[in-house]
Amino acid sequence: MYIGSHFKLFLSILLLPVFFIFLLAADVDFRKTDLTEEITPLAFTASSDIDNFQLPSESKVKIKEGDTFYSTLMSLGVDSALINEIAADKQVKDFTKLKINDELFIEIINDEIKIKKFDEDFYVDVLKVKGREYVFEKEKENLERVAYFKEFIITDSLYASGKKADVPDSVLGDLVYIFGWDIDYAFDIRNGDKVKILYENIYSAGKLIAYGDILAAVFFNKGEKLSVIRFTQRGRKDYYSLDSSNVRKAFLRTPIEFARISSHYNPKRKHPILNTIRAHKGTDYAAKTGTAVKVTGDGVIKNASYSDSYGYHIDVMHFNKYMTRYAHLNNFAKGIKKGVKVEQGQTIGYVGSTGLATGPHLHYEFHINGKHTDPIKVEPPNAQSINSYNKEYFKQLANQRMQLIQNLSGI
Repeated sequence: MYIGSHFKLFLSILLLPVFFIFLLAADVDFRKTDLTEEITPLAFTASSDIDNFQLPSESKVKIKEGDTFYSTLMSLGVDSALINEIAADKQVKDFTKLKINDELFIEIINDEIKIKKFDEDFYVDVLKVKGREYVFEKEKENLERVAYFKEFIITDSLYASGKKADVPDSVLGDLVYIFGWDIDYAFDIRNGDKVKILYENIYSAGKLIAYGDILAAVFFNKGEKLSVIRFTQRGRKDYYSLDSSNVRKAFLRTPIEFARISSHYNPKRKHPILNTIRAHKGTDYAAKTGTAVKVTGDGVIKNASYSDSYGYHIDVMHFNKYMTRYAHLNNFAKGIKKGVKVEQGQTIGYVGSTGLATGPHLHYEFHINGKHTDPIKVEPPNAQSINSYNKEYFKQLANQRMQLIQNLSGI
């Protein structure tokens, strides 16, 4: 008897219009996963001890704030001394480091507890506990990638409109990141803008375990059509426009997602507290206290300190030519101090109202060769484009995916 075959049939019928999309994912390094592998059905054989036999019942547990490896195993009835023994095992070290929103798949069969956690390459770490003994191993599961298509029209906010269209949070987050170099979500979004997304779902044994990457996307913003294609070259996955230029730029357009600009760069602005004409040499983003502030480009922390004017603020140097400043922070992110290297998109602090501020917001400055520049008007350079060796293949792939989006689109 095979459990899961009916589910596979239902899934195949449901996803028939997009099943052939698998062929379009040929550009990616599949994270050590072979697409030719099929979902392995779960098989059972006759047992003479029917009364004591348990069918596998796998449940998914999402790690919440306050959860630890110790508390999670304790809730499963594992002996505390054994948990400490497991935690001390160097082989299990990474497995025990649970983060908020990590997902564990737990199965209990005949008094054996089996805990699975997928790593970033979708290899699975498996911890088996039975009585006073445990086994830890890394396995390769038969994974299946299914492409999905979603589209929506923005009627309120990008996030709210995407959620109404059942776009997963992680996919919306990737969308914001991909188009973040060209679109300022606080300033550029208009009602009526359209979004079309082709992305992957990743299944193990017929069960959804993760939402994968965006394969291609189209964003109609203020009447302009922006299209991106995922492509991997020299081992690095990036997103490229149809002319083969990299959409990733040296700087993000905004340091806060979904924030509203409350004050623009203005050299003749009247200061709201000092009541005098004092140049406003940056852009203010209104946001709730505690909202994450992300560094807009790779760089090194030049300064992380407090001043009467800026309050808690961070200065970051980029390429010895650019400097960005993040001011009126509530506090700094863990590990942020002078001399620390930071990567684009990394959280470095949190919105506050310290210093000369009338309310919670982020004051963001952009300096070029020591001179203040309006952040909104800065045109940062692009990262590396498609090389000549890959251009023809990229063109074919881009045409296929854009044609597919057009065929599936209903708006």
